[in-house]
Amino acid sequence: MPGKFLAVVAALIATVFAIAPAQAEGPVRLRIGWAQAPGHLAPLLDMLVKKHPEIFAHYGKSYTAEAVRFNGSTPQIQAIAVGELEIAAFAPSSLTLAITNAHLDVRVVSDVIQDGRPGSYDEPFIVRKDGPIKTVDDVRGKRVATNAIGSASDNAMRIMLRKHGIQDADFTTIETNFANMFAMIEDGKVDFIAGLPQYLHEIDATGRYRTLYTAGDARGPAQTVLWAMQADFIAPHRAALVDFFEDHIRAVDWFLDAKNRDEALAIAMEATHQKRDELAYAFTKEDFYRDPDCMPDMGAAQKEIDDSVRLGLLPTGVTLSPTYVDLTLIEEARKRIHG
Repeated sequence: MPGKFLAVVAALIATVFAIAPAQAEGPVRLRIGWAQAPGHLAPLLDMLVKKHPEIFAHYGKSYTAEAVRFNGSTPQIQAIAVGELEIAAFAPSSLTLAITNAHLDVRVVSDVIQDGRPGSYDEPFIVRKDGPIKTVDDVRGKRVATNAIGSASDNAMRIMLRKHGIQDADFTTIETNFANMFAMIEDGKVDFIAGLPQYLHEIDATGRYRTLYTAGDARGPAQTVLWAMQADFIAPHRAALVDFFEDHIRAVDWFLDAKNRDEALAIAMEATHQKRDELAYAFTKEDFYRDPDCMPDMGAAQKEIDDSVRLGLLPTGVTLSPTYVDLTLIEEARKRIHG
């Protein structure tokens, strides 16, 4: 009897293990890092899927997606390293640190935003007209606001300062959310801030501020933020990821389509809790550039890395292509859409 009982138990255990993988299979969970909206579309996509599920043919079937907020790109290095993110929104600088410092085997998979491109938004770095900073050289000894050290905005800011011989120790860095920067310079807590497009309307309305230089002045056209994923996550989930990017490209196209502008702005207002006039720039030439095919500008990303190493902003560089780039996911997704 004991032998028969053990045989039955063994059979049950075998059955459990046999069906466990099937039960475990289901939509692939994709957690997507983002730092500021509506530049980063990730939190807006969370809303769009509820309002227009027809755009997301594969959502809930082969994948699910959710946006996860960070102050910048560098905090996402640890998050993706410990499995708290599947897709990280990296600047070229933070991508380099992920590879060289954290030793992550990551792949660039998509564009997020670009700036400094002729005819599109170019991030300004702003000072008071009547303040102590008249030229770039005057930043020495002053207080500079940044969202996160090593982020896209931060790196652009420091590239120009390094070109003027200003080292990190020559000024005080204060990390804060982009949304807090204008209030901080108004209150005299900092002398220099970055100006994202959603805050320029309020800043310009005062008449008290001017642009010291732009990100384009500092580094030229840039692949400001790109999406990256761990290679060992891509391999077993490739089919689901192509499904995701098919839906994602359709969603990006929807936001960039002028006929959807009113509804797109309504979603942006809901996501950011900002007013329509503050977001009037969104999805126009005054906004960040987004490639409609989600193709990143790898030449611009590599140039920024090389310049950052030359100027001492990065201790070690990396050659991204071909080792750390996999654009086959979006290429296959785009072929599905256009044939």
